[in-house]
Amino acid sequence: MLTYDLTARGRKTMYEYLYEAMKADILSGRLTAGEKLPSKRAFAEHLQVSVKTVENTYEQLLLEGYIRSEEKRGYFVNRLEVKNVSAPAYASFVTRFREEEYLADLTANNIQYDKFPFATWAKIMRQTLTDYDTSLLKTVPFNGVEKLRVAIAEHLYRYRGMHVSPDHIIVGAGTEYLYSRLLQLLGKNAKFGVENPGYRKITKLYDVGGVTWDYVDIDGQGMKVEQLDQKGITVAHVSPEHHFPIGLVMPVGRRQELLRWAAEEPERYIVEDDFDCEFRMVGKPVPSMQSMDRNHRVIYINTFSKTMVPSLRIGYMVLPEKLMERYISTMNFYSCTVSGFEQYAMAAFLEKGYFERHIRRLLNDYRGQRERICRMFRESPLSQISQIYQDDAGTHFLLHVRTELSDVEIKWAARQRGILVNCLSEYCFADAQKYRGILVIHYSDMADEILQKVIGALAEIFCNYSEP
Repeated sequence: MLTYDLTARGRKTMYEYLYEAMKADILSGRLTAGEKLPSKRAFAEHLQVSVKTVENTYEQLLLEGYIRSEEKRGYFVNRLEVKNVSAPAYASFVTRFREEEYLADLTANNIQYDKFPFATWAKIMRQTLTDYDTSLLKTVPFNGVEKLRVAIAEHLYRYRGMHVSPDHIIVGAGTEYLYSRLLQLLGKNAKFGVENPGYRKITKLYDVGGVTWDYVDIDGQGMKVEQLDQKGITVAHVSPEHHFPIGLVMPVGRRQELLRWAAEEPERYIVEDDFDCEFRMVGKPVPSMQSMDRNHRVIYINTFSKTMVPSLRIGYMVLPEKLMERYISTMNFYSCTVSGFEQYAMAAFLEKGYFERHIRRLLNDYRGQRERICRMFRESPLSQISQIYQDDAGTHFLLHVRTELSDVEIKWAARQRGILVNCLSEYCFADAQKYRGILVIHYSDMADEILQKVIGALAEIFCNYSEP
């Protein structure tokens, strides 16, 4: 009778261990072709395991072709072309994604996970299960659950001054998914213009989507409108509420220029990326460009990833009427990529006022972080050779250091001290040298003693190599 040491199975289930042991014996030739296996009941009694364990083992070996079943005779080992093969040795692969530990990561647009209202969200989810029951199992409309679209429209009216029909809103699993749908909707003939410097990830999406794009320089007011005509741009991608990473707010005059430019040709549009709009540190949020648009040329995109948590994966875009009609007629076969359960829960979170309260708490927390971090930088030796600006621009600020070091040398020196930093030049498509020595510092909730070490390490780097 076959015997296996089941005490050596470690954390594997009994069935997994027995299956792997028998498969290894078949491959090595210990169990020979044509050999009859014990009956399931006799084998189970011998090994002192359940008959179900042996049955599952035999079924898996049968499924993979290692054994065969003959009616009224039992199970037999199949003949294999490869014999006397030892257990497979797995190739050694380089780990492509590895979590590394640092003293500080100043590059991350970190979410305040400990500030997430877990108790409230859990209550909302429980209530959603009670209220909607089997409705949660139904297919979600292609543009998202109506209740959530209505809640988003009401939120945009209260918070961004936008008069939006819920029927013009499309819900999707994050802005990356929505951008991919938008690129398909606008077609291959569109040419996109992106801000320089600006958010570089969007151009990767353009490349993957196979569309044409070019950079458009910004000045102190935002994207230069004259370059749009010069470069043949038909779709301008802008972040007017506060530009990332520069942090400037596009004034109303430049917004009007862009809107006039878009209205001049029938297939010109403006993509208003309003990510991070909730985190204006000083003053009230600036009205969106969409709320100023009278010619239906602004495509508005936003997400709950930063305000809630990234794993929620709920983003949305607001399409002008002409594009919405085109979407319905050509792309409504795409299924909504956000579960109905989470959409109903998010709708309730918005309707009941929990979202606005959550944003207020986050803003207060970020303001506290901003004041503490900026104060500690200004009180350090770094203040003699640096300047902080745009410290009211969302959840980061810019630190301009007078130094002879290149940006590559800055990043390398900081990394050697366990600090990750990004430089403004990394967000440039051209003229990167113009922004040399400017660091993009994201707020962090690190303890004062850690922050002191970080500032001290940066001071050591720059004060030894600062310009006169």
